[in-house]
Amino acid sequence: YIGNSSMVIGIRVEAENIQTGACKHCTSSYFTMVAKDSTGKSLKVPGLILRSKDEIRRFAKSIKRYENKVKRKKEFNETDFIHEEYLHIQELDNVKIEQ
Repeated sequence: YIGNSSMVIGIRVEAENIQTGACKHCTSSYFTMVAKDSTGKSLKVPGLILRSKDEIRRFAKSIKRYENKVKRKKEFNETDFIHEEYLHIQELDNVKIEQ
């Protein structure tokens, strides 16, 4: 994903068995990086050029991920969160709520 002054960078970590050469995926994560000048002011980042179906798919997926992040942030905002709506979670998981 790319915004005006930020971009999301995907990181994929793989481990290699040095005896067999077999590789396996360990974890993936996304980091938001913000472009800054020498004074700390945000800078505009250059736009993306998508050249393949895979790049288009990954960018479309990043838009959904960003939209979900905004939705989660709003839903679980400290001042607006309604805890009564989530008391049922103790029935679903290994959780006990004591108030």
